[in-house]
Amino acid sequence: MRILFSSTPALGHLLPMLPLAAAAGRAGHEVALLSHPSMASFAAGMPCLPAGPSVPETLDDVIRRTGINPMEDMVGGAVHFFVESRLILGAEAGLAAARDFAPDLVVTDMVDYLGRFAAAALGTPWISHGAALPLDARLAAAFDQAAAARFPKYGATPTAPVAYVDPWPDSLLRDGYALPAERMAIRPEPHSDENSTWSRPRFAGREDRPLILVTLGTLVEDPAALVPILDSLAPLDVNVIVAPHSATDLGDHQVDSTRVHLAGFVPMKQLLEGVDLVVAAAGAGTVLSALSAARPMVLLPTGLDKPVNAARAAEAGAAVVVDAPDQIGAAVARVLADQAVADGAAAVAQEIAAMNSADEVLGLLLKRLG
Repeated sequence: MRILFSSTPALGHLLPMLPLAAAAGRAGHEVALLSHPSMASFAAGMPCLPAGPSVPETLDDVIRRTGINPMEDMVGGAVHFFVESRLILGAEAGLAAARDFAPDLVVTDMVDYLGRFAAAALGTPWISHGAALPLDARLAAAFDQAAAARFPKYGATPTAPVAYVDPWPDSLLRDGYALPAERMAIRPEPHSDENSTWSRPRFAGREDRPLILVTLGTLVEDPAALVPILDSLAPLDVNVIVAPHSATDLGDHQVDSTRVHLAGFVPMKQLLEGVDLVVAAAGAGTVLSALSAARPMVLLPTGLDKPVNAARAAEAGAAVVVDAPDQIGAAVARVLADQAVADGAAAVAQEIAAMNSADEVLGLLLKRLG
C-alpha cells in the first residue's frame, strides 16, 4: 500500500505522525510526506514531496489578505491560516504531487487542509491525525465551512475521514470537542532520531543534583521569556539543560556552564533521559512527551492552545502552572520537594503506556479500510 502523510510545515504537527509512518514503513508499505521542503530533514527517511507554503509565507499571505496576524490573533486568523492561505498558495502543487505518488491512503495532521483536499480530489480515503487536543465545536465548524467553500474552486468536494487518530490519553480529554470521525487512540511517543549524536552533559561534580529541562518548544511566541526563566532558576542548586528554539533566544545572556548546558534542538526522547522535571510553555508535543516519560512539569503557557494543555496537565496532578517567568524557580522548588506532582505524572504515564502502539493502530486502520 502507498500511504501519503501530509502535514502543516511545523514540527508540532509533523512529529506526532512519525510513529505511525515508521510503523507503516516497518510493515512494508511505501510512505511519503507531503509538506514544505523545510520539513524534509525531519521526515524520518520518508521522501518529501514539496508542496504548500512555509509558515512564514502563510503568515505573510494571511496578513496581506486580511490584516490579521494569526500569531497575535490565532482565533481570528486560524481559518485563513490553515484553510484559505494553505489552499490558495498550495492546492495546485499539492494535488500534482499527490497525484504523482498515487496514494491508497492519506494521513493528514488534524488541521492540514492541503492533504485532505488532495485526498478529496483523488477520491482517496484519508485519516485525520491529532496533535493538539481536539478542536472545539465552533472552530471545527468554521474550518469545515471554509473548506466546503474553497475546495470546489479547485474541483473537489470535502470528504469525511475514515478515522481520527488521537495521541491524547482519555484522562486529559473533556466534553465539547468536535471529533471528525470515530476516535482511535494512539500512544504518543517522544520524538527520536537514531542519527542524533547528542549526549547528555555530565555536570562534573554535580551529578547528584536534580536535572531540569527548560524548553519553550519549536514554535516560540516569547523567546525573551527564556532569560528570566533561567534567572529564576539560578538560586536553586540544580543542573539545567536548555533547549532553545534558536541560538538567538538567549541574546547576550551568559550562563554558568558548570550548571547550565545549552543543547539547541535535540530529539525529545534524548532530552528527557535522566531529567527530573520539565519547564515548558505547554505545547502539545512537549506535554505529551513529558507525560509519556512520567516527568512532572512546571508550565508557563504562552498562547495558542497552550493554556488548555497546561490546565489539563494540572488537573491530572502532573503539572504546576505559573503566570510569569519569575515564578518558575519557586514552582520548581515546590515540585522537587513534593512527590505529589511526580506521582500524578507517573499515573498518566501508566495510562499512556496502555494505549495502542503505532503498529497496533496501523493494523486497526488497515482492517477498517478492508
